[in-house]
Amino acid sequence: MIRIILVLLQLIFCFLLQSTVMPAISMAGVVPDLMLILVITVAYTRGRIPGMLTGLAAGLLTDVCFNDMIGLCALFYLCIGYFAGYSRNIYDERDYTLPLLMILAGEFIYSFAYYIAYFLLRSRTEFGYYFIHLILPRMIYTVLAAVLLYPLFHWLHRLLLRLVEKEE
Repeated sequence: MIRIILVLLQLIFCFLLQSTVMPAISMAGVVPDLMLILVITVAYTRGRIPGMLTGLAAGLLTDVCFNDMIGLCALFYLCIGYFAGYSRNIYDERDYTLPLLMILAGEFIYSFAYYIAYFLLRSRTEFGYYFIHLILPRMIYTVLAAVLLYPLFHWLHRLLLRLVEKEE
């Protein structure tokens, strides 16, 4: 129960930070995807199912507040959380390289799927423009934000796991 409450508090924190503070410090017109950082952190530290459920909650929160199609971002985050959870088998709490690479890949997959769903299906085929002006800056900015936020999220999850193990 404590795990669920912690993840929900982190989701609310990331959502509020991403929707209020981050637009004020946007670079190249994009903001980092803090929800994706949290989803991959949970998936990397706890596995496929918690990553998938966190992705579902993050995506639904994003869809309800920002999108006109409910469920699409939820599906994207859910899939990213599920596939990032496969790396739980090679989890090393001192390694920050693999999670940062997963965040980079997850941001590319999310942005590409978003491009397909919102632009390509509406006959807007300027992928080169979209990649250079939106996907690439968003990938870079999200990884830079992850360098700062991933250690904090990771530390919270390790602390929680230690507290839960002591209770059992």
